[in-house]
Amino acid sequence: MKLKIEYNYPPNYDRIINRFPSVKGRKGIIFTYGDTVYIPRGKGMIPDHLKVHEKTHIKQQINGPEFWWNKYLENDEFRLSQEVEAYQNQYNYYCQKDKSLKSQRLFLRRIAMDLSSAIYGNMIEFEQAKKLIKKGNK
Repeated sequence: MKLKIEYNYPPNYDRIINRFPSVKGRKGIIFTYGDTVYIPRGKGMIPDHLKVHEKTHIKQQINGPEFWWNKYLENDEFRLSQEVEAYQNQYNYYCQKDKSLKSQRLFLRRIAMDLSSAIYGNMIEFEQAKKLIKKGNK
């Protein structure tokens, strides 16, 4: 699956920042809406492990991005389930490519910090995020 990439804001950006104000203007945050990855700030390559994460969101939105995003923004449990799946896939991919246990631990720490942060509404604690992401490691 080839990613469509747009260096712009997704069509529902106003709703996203209304729900998660800490996202506004933050560099490095990207969004998937339907089959398109939106990169509002900056240009450049998306690392392969992040492509895996975003492709997971594309698959999750198969019944329509508007339906998915409505549920994602309104329901913490749903949002957590969607992000955990995407982060598990991203982590698994990373671990397949980099066999260094030290690198894997550092990567897990980094993505668990993201999952437990304000950009997702502070849904879970850092240690819980690490456990959930690692749980999916095959």
